[in-house]
Amino acid sequence: MTNMIGLVLADDHRVFAEGLGVMLDAQDDLAVLGVAHDSHQAIELAARHEPTVLLLDAHMPGPDLATTLRAVRASSPGTKVLMLSADTRRETIAEALEAGADGFLAKDASSRQVAGAIRTLVDGKGSIVAAAEPASRPVRDPSVDLRVRTLSGREREILGLLANGWSNRRIAEECFLSLNTVRTHVQNVLVKLGVHSKLEAVAFALEHQVVAVGAGAGASAWGQPRLSAR
Repeated sequence: MTNMIGLVLADDHRVFAEGLGVMLDAQDDLAVLGVAHDSHQAIELAARHEPTVLLLDAHMPGPDLATTLRAVRASSPGTKVLMLSADTRRETIAEALEAGADGFLAKDASSRQVAGAIRTLVDGKGSIVAAAEPASRPVRDPSVDLRVRTLSGREREILGLLANGWSNRRIAEECFLSLNTVRTHVQNVLVKLGVHSKLEAVAFALEHQVVAVGAGAGASAWGQPRLSAR
């Protein structure tokens, strides 16, 4: 079959990695090329197979995340990296994205969600940042509310669409805005939230429940993360 998406899975929990590998490999368009159980193996398998997507746990034995991603990029620059981790703290997500990951997904996502996230990354139709609730919820920083209140209704709406995996172009087309207008709104969101990228803005929104994921444009109620496959 043409257009197969080659995958390498890297997770030190063998049962999880091998079970997920079986489920993904059963998909008509996905092929698992190898399974790694530490960062050294992940780097080696990425170099050997040059997969379309590397699914990588955030915490594994071996080199740290930044070192691992640099090595993967050097040997297989076309590989997309999707983090898959049980650690969904904002700092962990931000660290992964800053290190060069293309997306971040909570480990309790279903195999269907994981497959959808892989396809979305490969198609280039949106960023993937979906995380579960933090294990513990610290006292909310008052500056968070101040930053959120500076967002206009349109900026909050666009942030919600970004959190659902929409690209700037899709937002422009479906909200009847020019692409430059959308880019301006996105830049305003980054400045007001004090973040440096769309992925960081989405991570901020998910942690602080600023928008509802999966509820559509302009939503204000919190829902469970759901990936947009469009």
